Amino acid sequence: MEILLYAVGIILMAIAIAVSIALHEVGHLVPAKLFNVRVPQYMIGFGKTVFSFRRGETEYGFKAIPLGGYISMIGMYPPSPAEVKEHHEEGHSGSTSPFASLAEEARAADAERMQPGDEDRLFYKLPVLKRMVIMLGGPTMNLLIG
Repeated sequence: MEILLYAVGIILMAIAIAVSIALHEVGHLVPAKLFNVRVPQYMIGFGKTVFSFRRGETEYGFKAIPLGGYISMIGMYPPSPAEVKEHHEEGHSGSTSPFASLAEEARAADAERMQPGDEDRLFYKLPVLKRMVIMLGGPTMNLLIG
């Protein structure tokens, strides 16, 4: 019987952590949607998707590794300084740093998800105060949970 109670305790703790993660991400999701940023995904966990459903333009779901969560917003990555410079002059020398290449890969992946009409729904185009509200929504939710 003691082993059963121990297992139930572990399961309840895992559920409580998952609920905490879900509420943290809701803290980001709600203001993002209120400010008209397109949010293609709201996920609990990382890795392969175990279960998901789509409501409107957002896919909600659970991933295989329940150690966190995320929402993905269109326009999380502003254009690189090199891209901005290209619009003003021809030719530029790009950085060869590994971090710069990771950032460029993230920008490219974000750009691939853009759809017609997203130009006015990009996160990085929001005023700073609105971006701060979205980013602080998760930690604020953690404080409310506490």
